[in-house]
Amino acid sequence: MKTQTKKIFGITLFVIFIITSINISLYFFYKKTEKMLDYQLSQRLKAIANLSSSFIKPEQIDKLNQGNIDNYIQLFEIIQTIKTADSLSEVFIINSNYDYLITTSFDEGKSYFLKEINSPYIDSVLLDFNLTAIASPSYHSGNLYLKSAFASLNGSEGFPIAVIGIEANVDYFDVLSELKFNLYYSSIISIVAGLIFGLFFVFYQIKLNKAEQILFLNQTNSYLGRMVAVVSHEIKNPLMIIRASAERLRKKTESEESSFILEETDRLNQIVTGYLDYAKAGDGAILINEIKDEIHFNQFASNLKKHISEKFDKYQIEWVNNNKTADFLFSSYPRALRQIMINLLINGAEACINSNRQIILSLEGYINNDIKIKVTDYGPGLSKKEIKKIFEPFYTTKNTGSGLGLYLTKKLVVSMKGQIYINSVKDKKTEVTITLPK
Repeated sequence: MKTQTKKIFGITLFVIFIITSINISLYFFYKKTEKMLDYQLSQRLKAIANLSSSFIKPEQIDKLNQGNIDNYIQLFEIIQTIKTADSLSEVFIINSNYDYLITTSFDEGKSYFLKEINSPYIDSVLLDFNLTAIASPSYHSGNLYLKSAFASLNGSEGFPIAVIGIEANVDYFDVLSELKFNLYYSSIISIVAGLIFGLFFVFYQIKLNKAEQILFLNQTNSYLGRMVAVVSHEIKNPLMIIRASAERLRKKTESEESSFILEETDRLNQIVTGYLDYAKAGDGAILINEIKDEIHFNQFASNLKKHISEKFDKYQIEWVNNNKTADFLFSSYPRALRQIMINLLINGAEACINSNRQIILSLEGYINNDIKIKVTDYGPGLSKKEIKKIFEPFYTTKNTGSGLGLYLTKKLVVSMKGQIYINSVKDKKTEVTITLPK
């Protein structure tokens, strides 16, 4: 099961890696395209700015500063032609104080924004005589992308006294916006496709895990049946010798211990016979030699408590809820039920001992629409993961043990047409409830 969990974890990481890699690649592709467009636009705008500055003579700049109307009209026609021919949003000329001398689309307040955003680039072309046109970085507001380029304009004295500025039309970046939308769309598709693939694989892997688990349990049952058959056969012969010896001892001494040995030997022989029959015939045969009988719960519980107390006589056992259960009579399989309860009580006692706690146990029974018997130990408790696996064959939380006790306990309960539940609070208690039909 750990291998299967690792497979699911591995494919999940793989899907996440693929989705992440695709989206990172799309992101870098977009950034590279954006950078390339920005570079190409910068080169184009600088070329236009340099070419535009060559069309304007120094005398025209001097006259523009002096407010000559004819010159103004002539220059307006030049910059309007440049704007239209190159699909620009604006062409303008400003002086060193950032005052507009002429523009194709003048708005109040533009001077402020021009100075705030582009003053370093405007100052550069004004102060450096050898500097060609310079382009500002792209900036955008919402979906509007803006970019400007500037070139110096010399006066009659041969040094820069004004700057021609051109601003790219927002349509330059329409293709980038469309690309960005398409990449978002592709990213969403890759995420959805990756999740669908991952979920499909996880679902398929879970189904495969269940099939493998069923196959494993079937194989385990087969091996377990063979093992039980061999072990039961080997145990029955020594049991007969022990019983015969105990019988002779009882005749000689009439001691209570010899009677106890006989009783427990017969019980063990019945258990071994039941397991042997189960191994031969399958689940339904585990009760093949068992006959239903009337059981007084309080007497049944008292015998169980006595047996557990004698088994753990080195420890002080505290029985809680001792007088809580009212006596009732019910019909069931005494030997099988006794074996179930002994297994549960021994497990509870050993859990307390292994965690260095006092043995605190509770055995309660109720009868309503069905019969409920609850065994509680106040030991270390079980985790959710342990509860999930607790009835699997060969699974144990103890350092010693075969891991078959609770597995066979559940088999007995199911054979009696009952159910078994476990509720546990870590570091507090564990409750095992057996539900049997009347």
